[in-house]
Amino acid sequence: MRAIDLEARVISAVDRIRAGQSAEHDFIECKRDWPQDSKARQLAGSLNRAGGDPVVYIIGIDEKTGDVHDISGIDVLDWWGQITPKFDQMPPEMIRHISVPVGEGGEHVIAVAFASDRAPYVVKTGSANPSLEVPMREGTGTRTARRDELLRLLIPAVKVPPVVVLNAMLDATYYPATETDAGQGRTHIMPEGIECRGTVKLYFEHSGRELVTLPAHGMSGTATISQKNYPIQLVLDVDHSDDQGLRSQIGVVRTREAIVINGPGAATIHMKLEGVLPRARKLLAATSTVSVEIELEVLDAMKPLRVSARLRKRRLEPFDVTDPDIVGSWSFKHPNLPDL
Repeated sequence: MRAIDLEARVISAVDRIRAGQSAEHDFIECKRDWPQDSKARQLAGSLNRAGGDPVVYIIGIDEKTGDVHDISGIDVLDWWGQITPKFDQMPPEMIRHISVPVGEGGEHVIAVAFASDRAPYVVKTGSANPSLEVPMREGTGTRTARRDELLRLLIPAVKVPPVVVLNAMLDATYYPATETDAGQGRTHIMPEGIECRGTVKLYFEHSGRELVTLPAHGMSGTATISQKNYPIQLVLDVDHSDDQGLRSQIGVVRTREAIVINGPGAATIHMKLEGVLPRARKLLAATSTVSVEIELEVLDAMKPLRVSARLRKRRLEPFDVTDPDIVGSWSFKHPNLPDL
């Protein structure tokens, strides 16, 4: 995991916490203080669930309030030296740790990333019977892994490729009620509505030999606007290569049914928010940020591919301002990409 990707993930999580949303899931844990060695079981459970993806600890922030706490009194390597003896034979690898600024006045947290590519991870229970355990994270708790889960850890699976959000945009357009002539003295009334459409462009850093397939029917997403969630309908931007091109092209190929990856490359996915009612018009106009989370099923993989982006309100161009039906426009651009 690159330092900039780890930093971006941490900043996004902190933004969600301060917006009153939960930032924790199977692969991100927020800790107010340095975890005690008794938390090795929880870490092992998260790593066994991660299926090859790194697990990130954000240390120094209260997950409920967003308050940052001073944790400078403990060195990260000294802390890790107390955790590793709790693992049997093979402790996980701490692949990166960095300090991440998260506010004015020098506020910062420590981000620690752990590799999960050598699962299963086994911890010592501290008792005689049983003396060892393979934990599995589930929701906010940790339990002992089932037999079928142990088997899945040992079965070769397609590795989920790293993915980066290059850019994303979302526009909200208001359509007033209209009345049209339906013939024979009848009229057809189209009710007012709001349509929220956009795109997200993803770059897949695939360097393996296997073919990775993301089926269109396994794609879903959620947009959060002022703490209200809206489902996202996802449609692929089709690549018009022929079948021979699909077999020979190195990179990413899009069809209506799937994204097929056999090398690094990018793909654009179209988004349409569902359930946005006309009464949300003023709320949308006053909204400064929109959070987007997308989940993509990966065939023969242990887990889906998840990405998120925080879109900020875009300054409308002169030709946009002249259109009174545009309620708002939001966008995101990867910090390493040049401005167009």
